[in-house]
Amino acid sequence: MNNGVMTIMTGAMWAGIVMAGEEEAMTLTRTMQGMEQKRPVNVVFYGDSISEVKPGWNGGASAPEKNWGALTVARLGEAFPEAEFRAHHFSIGGQNTYEGLGRLDAVAAFAPDLVFVAFGANDCGWHPLMPEETGLALKTLVADIRARFGADVIVVGTAGDNPLDTRFRHVDETIAAQRTVAQETRAPFVDMRSAILAATDNGARWTEFHHGTDNCHPTDPGHEVWAAAAVSVCVRHVGQVF
Repeated sequence: MNNGVMTIMTGAMWAGIVMAGEEEAMTLTRTMQGMEQKRPVNVVFYGDSISEVKPGWNGGASAPEKNWGALTVARLGEAFPEAEFRAHHFSIGGQNTYEGLGRLDAVAAFAPDLVFVAFGANDCGWHPLMPEETGLALKTLVADIRARFGADVIVVGTAGDNPLDTRFRHVDETIAAQRTVAQETRAPFVDMRSAILAATDNGARWTEFHHGTDNCHPTDPGHEVWAAAAVSVCVRHVGQVF
């Protein structure tokens, strides 16, 4: 790995991140092809309000460039300075995985190379789904993104809510369903729940990274944790070659 990768991989923000099951994950072929060809790699962040960037809202971050999606692309650029990555936010607040599936056609406009699929908070909260329903919708998303657009997919597990101020339902079961889909489809999996729990000392420091004890939306430090977890997974796969 180059110095950029080593700097990122050894930062304090990486503590406690779990990358379970990645040994069996599919290689990010389309992403690596774009890097090799020296063309812009289009990275799509496909999810809910945490990934949403629009006028007046940045997923809880203070500015668009502080959202975890923008941070992820910036850190990938630092890790691989010979490559160019472009972030595309394709997220709508309040949507669960099934509702996200309903707008899949619009992904084509981004000419995606790599898609981070990051639903789950609303599946456990605002618009609840049973974990098996989340799994079915997610599996369809992964398969259709690959089939329609030829893009790589990384599955992002929900970070859930504060374990010391629980508002969500069946969080563990939903994450298990997401992880199972990642394993079955051989997609890399970001264990965002483990990353958030490690950063917050299992909820004891929740408000240092979120907007209140009962809020799942990350502040700027929380988005740093999200980005660190996402980049670690991506670097692990493309870093095997570059």
